Amino acid sequence: INQKIETPDKANAAFLAGERFQMSQTDPDYPAMVVASYMFGEPITSRVSNRIRNQEGLSYGANARMTIPTEGDSAQLSATVSLNPAVGPKVESCFMEELQKAYKDGFTAAEVAEAKKAILDARMIGRSTDAAMLSLIASHEQLDRPLSWDADVEAKIAALTPAQINAAFRKHIDPAGVSIVKAGDFAAAKVFQ
Repeated sequence: INQKIETPDKANAAFLAGERFQMSQTDPDYPAMVVASYMFGEPITSRVSNRIRNQEGLSYGANARMTIPTEGDSAQLSATVSLNPAVGPKVESCFMEELQKAYKDGFTAAEVAEAKKAILDARMIGRSTDAAMLSLIASHEQLDRPLSWDADVEAKIAALTPAQINAAFRKHIDPAGVSIVKAGDFAAAKVFQ
């Protein structure tokens, strides 16, 4: 779908995009999708944030992520941008261009190397406090996972090649399958008419 919701007299607008796909954290492509998610939309240097926020200056906040459940297999790609209603068409165009570019051209070796380092460092730091370790142990107990599960995932992330990540992204994400909902005072801004 691609729907517009008019919200008269609101200064800001919201752009939301999403796509469901079938995957759980036990899927062989899970580590590759963790890295793809990071590069596509998580940090300020990601494809989505860099294009919409840094290069085009269309929003203070633009991000996307892939959420892959620990239980079940209802995964999703979701993106959120808060914006001035007048730049709504440009935001939508930039998001779709970046998604299509990631799908068609893939992620570069430099992007992959930087993302893998950032993800692995963050995971290590995330286990550096007693509270974090307690939470991790409790979570693994609930999911019936050994503590070695994290080490296994991290080893798989470290070993990934750009080709493997790009293949997983193309297998699970289809730019033609993305749904978009935008809400704002577009009538006053004279866009999306």
